[in-house]
Amino acid sequence: MGKLTINSVSDSNVSYEGVTTEMDEFIPLVSLRDPQKYNTKNDELLMDMDENGNPIFVDLLSETVDSQVNEAIQAIITKLEKPIIPFTVKKGGPDFTFGKGDDDGYISLELSLEKDKYVEVEGATASIKLKDDSNYSDKVLVKWEDNIDVEIDITTKKSIEFYIRFLANDDKDRFEGDYENLFCGCFKVVALRVNEWQFSIDKIEEIREYAIENLWNRKHRTNANSYHHCTDTHKHIVLSLLDKPPGLHLGANQNHLHSANRVLPTDFEKAGESTTSGVRKTLISSTYAESSKTFTVIDIKNNEVLSIDGKAGNTSLALKSFKKSPVSYLKSNCPQDGFYVFIGAFNADYHSFTIVVERKKEDYLFEYIDQMDGLVSVGEDEIDKILLKGISVYRENFPMKVEFYQLRNEKK
Repeated sequence: MGKLTINSVSDSNVSYEGVTTEMDEFIPLVSLRDPQKYNTKNDELLMDMDENGNPIFVDLLSETVDSQVNEAIQAIITKLEKPIIPFTVKKGGPDFTFGKGDDDGYISLELSLEKDKYVEVEGATASIKLKDDSNYSDKVLVKWEDNIDVEIDITTKKSIEFYIRFLANDDKDRFEGDYENLFCGCFKVVALRVNEWQFSIDKIEEIREYAIENLWNRKHRTNANSYHHCTDTHKHIVLSLLDKPPGLHLGANQNHLHSANRVLPTDFEKAGESTTSGVRKTLISSTYAESSKTFTVIDIKNNEVLSIDGKAGNTSLALKSFKKSPVSYLKSNCPQDGFYVFIGAFNADYHSFTIVVERKKEDYLFEYIDQMDGLVSVGEDEIDKILLKGISVYRENFPMKVEFYQLRNEKK
């Protein structure tokens, strides 16, 4: 039922209010429109299914007397950060003897974790507009057959699923309906976040096999160039993971023969060969990696090992711990299940290595890769100890620290 308001044209103080039938209510249904020419045109559209493969239905317009609908929920699977999804406003209520009912009103929306009620979604927001308008807002005034666009802004790094719940309200014109926030449409969004830091199991297996082969070459072949030393080891891992992208030049393989007389990093640089610093700078500047992070150490007297300029220093004392744990850094940069790759270096790049982290829900598995040990699986509680040991081994005449950066699977 609704309230009919009739205002006098000649006297604004004269009006009539009375009870009406449902013809005076704004009762729309919002349905999906063909997404061609939209950025979602290549996204997968399907029906929302339960665990048994049956379509999931939702009750719409349930507050009404004559217009209740039970509809199957459509869904879209998208990898976009800001998908734009097109819809159309259809007439939901029945026709009447002397009219088609109230034909205009407001459509708004909410994102919800559940289809039948509002449950807040974190990491995504939405706005709405008429198709031909320029600006989005929280609601839009529509008539039957109007086309509307919904833009979703997905900010979370995790994959999420949620529902778009459309709500209708009367615009309080001549026919003033009673229904508020009438649930008039439901659509599911499956947002698959393309995690720029993840690598496939196939790629990880590829570098595992390489690490084992490189270690065998080091142990069984006498030529110093028959295996990759530390810089070329992590360089080869990077190029393998990235499929050797054109335009990414990380230097030629290092020449470790005595006759080459390579001693300092500058010797390799002058010959156009790789250095740990050069690989790092190139990957960061080309956006295949973010800026690196340095971890300093605490000695057994609980002092941070620093030089007079406040940077990482050197000590003959035994080391107790890191000032900040590299493990926390590694874990915090693995936002969801999968494989992640970090390149590390001890003491002013004297020795470099790779760490692969596999996240499985709340569990983290670590693998340490270099030319000295090949591939070593390491527990979470052992990583800091191994890194401290590495700093100690290469401590002489070098600042005591470890520096990490994380590798992306593509340019930013």
